[in-house]
Amino acid sequence: MCGRRAAHPMQKWIALGLLGLMVAGFVAERRLNAYNPHRGGVTHVRLLVASWQYSAFQYPDGDLERCLRDFEKRHPEIKIDLRMMPEANEITLMLPWREGATPFDVLLTTNNETTTRYVEGGFLTPLDEYLEPELSAGLLGEFLKGYLQYCLLTDPRTGEEHIYGLPFMGEIQALNYRRDVLAESGIPESELPDTWQEFEDLARRLKDPSKMQYGMTFDFAPAFFSQNAYVPILHAFRGSIVDEKGRLDVASPEAAQTFELLKRWYQEELIPPGALTPNQAADGFRAKIAVMFPSWQSRGLWAMRDYEDGEKYIGIVPCPGDEERGALLCHYIAAVPAASPVPREAARVLLEAICFDLQAGVTKEGKMPVVRHIYDRQDPDRKPRVVPPEIQALHDLVDPTYRVPDWVMLLRPAVDPGYCVPDPLTWQRVADIVGIEFQRYLTEDISAEEALLRARKQIDPLYR
Repeated sequence: MCGRRAAHPMQKWIALGLLGLMVAGFVAERRLNAYNPHRGGVTHVRLLVASWQYSAFQYPDGDLERCLRDFEKRHPEIKIDLRMMPEANEITLMLPWREGATPFDVLLTTNNETTTRYVEGGFLTPLDEYLEPELSAGLLGEFLKGYLQYCLLTDPRTGEEHIYGLPFMGEIQALNYRRDVLAESGIPESELPDTWQEFEDLARRLKDPSKMQYGMTFDFAPAFFSQNAYVPILHAFRGSIVDEKGRLDVASPEAAQTFELLKRWYQEELIPPGALTPNQAADGFRAKIAVMFPSWQSRGLWAMRDYEDGEKYIGIVPCPGDEERGALLCHYIAAVPAASPVPREAARVLLEAICFDLQAGVTKEGKMPVVRHIYDRQDPDRKPRVVPPEIQALHDLVDPTYRVPDWVMLLRPAVDPGYCVPDPLTWQRVADIVGIEFQRYLTEDISAEEALLRARKQIDPLYR
């Protein structure tokens, strides 16, 4: 679940109403065989973005619109119709798909949690055939390995593995920290923690009640507790976050240890009370109430934007141990609905415009670029390599003048060994249960094992 900005409520409802009418219209068109993507010698490809993605990738240089129009210049036989929705609403998408229709040919709203659902339903087109020249030339090796999770999936009907999408934007669990507070406290950045014990020790040094300053914060709101607090600490203790069945581990001694540690940090007031409320952790970090904030790297960048020369105030580095063990990842995956009448053209838009040309725009928004090329060209130790012409053509699409910030390069080593949340089909419900039970545990005089047992009793029926 990547962090994103909320749309204005009225805009959201208006957009949802318009989207509903559009979906209904396309279903009707399908039944009447009225929709024709080939008009006047031009093939129309309908591209869906969430409204927050449109705003994000237009800032500050209009990158989204530019890369789409540049694609049309390279391919005058294809026109891209850009369409927006408030957020990825699976029911809205899947209802027309069940009718064999789709109002969109390329989806940018699909993330590493939703691709599994779509493939299970038979709703996505395998891209193997349409990207065969690039795949044969080594296309998959062009993406950071961690972000390919949930792009290659098995068709449940045939048992065959296919490429159902390609990543175009990533998020990574990072340690966002107040560089200015460290300087004020006389603590050099070389003392940033390498372990979670060092993280706790530094948080104690930074705690200052006279300034209403807390050493750390986490997002303990139920919707984000599991992914941004429970999962990273559990991973540090176990080296894994799943049990023997591949489900989120809520039964091991390390699971109980994680609950106990996070509760102790909260009770010892190393974490501000607002951490229990949605968005308050990020707001507290931006307001200089908390000094260290393990969360998505985009939280640190948004905080930077509150200041002129924001990198003087905010730093972003890997969380303790993540360079060796890998960090929690989230990523969005460009995909083509199975009902699209123009899969070949849609795959071309997906690959060129979104997965390569848009990468500078992705980074400007504070997300992680997903292709190796944008990192490799800034690595002073990287030796030039000869690449096939199919791959060189994709490299040429990435703005040669753009250089990613230093913090992006610092986070790169934690991506390839990185991991995603488990059980995409049930993750959101499991995460909600664990988050709610943790908040209950904070105020109850019970053991961590009892709290987790209560969670298991709710989670187990989800798999039956």
